[in-house]
Amino acid sequence: MRCPRCDANISENAGRCNFCGQDLAVVQYVRRVSNTYYNLGLEKAEVRDLSGAVAMLKKSLQFDKRNTHARNLLGLIYYEMGETVTALSEWVLSKYLQPEQNEADYYINTIQKNQTALDVTNQTIKKYNAALSSAKAGNEDLAIIQLKKVVSLNPHFVRAQQLLALLYIYTEDYQKAAKCLNRARRIDYNNTTTLRYMQEVGDRTAAVTGKNNTASKKPPKKDPLANVTPVGTYQEEKRSMMPVVQVMMGVVIGIIVCFVLIRPTLQKGSGDSGSQISETNEQLSVQSSQISSLETERDNLKKEIKKLEKQIEDADSEAQKKSESYEKLLTGLKYYLEDDKIQAAVAVADCKKSDFGTADAKQLYTLIGNVSDSEISSLVSHGMSQMNTSYDEAIATFKQVLALDEDNQDAMFYMARCYQQQGKNKKAKNWYEKAIQVDDTSSVATQAEQYLGEVEEALGETSATPEP
Repeated sequence: MRCPRCDANISENAGRCNFCGQDLAVVQYVRRVSNTYYNLGLEKAEVRDLSGAVAMLKKSLQFDKRNTHARNLLGLIYYEMGETVTALSEWVLSKYLQPEQNEADYYINTIQKNQTALDVTNQTIKKYNAALSSAKAGNEDLAIIQLKKVVSLNPHFVRAQQLLALLYIYTEDYQKAAKCLNRARRIDYNNTTTLRYMQEVGDRTAAVTGKNNTASKKPPKKDPLANVTPVGTYQEEKRSMMPVVQVMMGVVIGIIVCFVLIRPTLQKGSGDSGSQISETNEQLSVQSSQISSLETERDNLKKEIKKLEKQIEDADSEAQKKSESYEKLLTGLKYYLEDDKIQAAVAVADCKKSDFGTADAKQLYTLIGNVSDSEISSLVSHGMSQMNTSYDEAIATFKQVLALDEDNQDAMFYMARCYQQQGKNKKAKNWYEKAIQVDDTSSVATQAEQYLGEVEEALGETSATPEP
């Protein structure tokens, strides 16, 4: 254990530092709390409550970030849940905090030796991100196909199983959703997301079963004779003249109605034709306005569709960018594990911290991309030595320096010298000017100005045309 005040190496159970006299009671208390949370996390991991174990172990690391056992166990749990990149980041940080006698070396070497497993991990990450983008864009079928491939490559990928189950719930295929959730629960028994989805599947299944039972119950048959009333006793009607009289009266009334009502209507018909035409014109104008409003609405819908298509394209490009960032992070991690810190930093030089979604990935990016000034200076010196053998190799080295430090004046100056020696005066002029812009008061800028004059003179001689 090290003293937090003087950083001296002291015994594990010391109550006070032997060098500076610092009271270590609080430090010992914090370590005990961290170990308590580690034991709780270990108990939960033994009963496959992996999500609960992750919460306990993160709490343990909040109290003591140097708790190597807690960090290594956290990496193992992430690896069991299919989060290989997160597991590697935890083991790399563990090795960084405790370089010697660390079990993380065995875990890292085991994964590093199996190149096929790393390639599979890379494929699962890309396919999972593509499936997530397809699901957000509304292409559920394509997302399901991609996620099936992901879970076949990595059956322990809990988040892929959960997303696949969620898509099955969305498409109302509850049996397949239940199978995915059961597979996820065998890996992480008490995951709250899995349990919430299982509850949703159970409620939906019960609702569908209730509807089927209701539909299967046939309504009771009604008596078809219930509304039939009985007929009275038959009696033969006596013959009478009343029907004949009634028919004649009806004919007379019909003739009177024709002369009183129908004839005036026919006479007014010719006079009302003008008003009907005006009413028809008004109806046509109303319909024309409705058509124009519908056309306007159609144009607005087309604009909205184009806007949504652009959002989908932006989402796809963002997902592709994140996938490429994770690929570069894996490449940088590979170089870092091989103790080639320069190549590791160059691999992630084009990335930003905001390109990574998880805190562990951001922390790993910070660890890999951190290169000291002395290492950059040694890389510049290496490029200067390469100028004696190959200008192309020297230029490649100086480009690596500028990828790590874009304002490195020495790298700009010597790259310009390489281009000048190769006869590429335009490129040489460009890099001399950039070197001067960094700091025009330095000695390097003074030399750059001298050589810049030579390059400009050479360009003037080659570009001049003979006078007639």
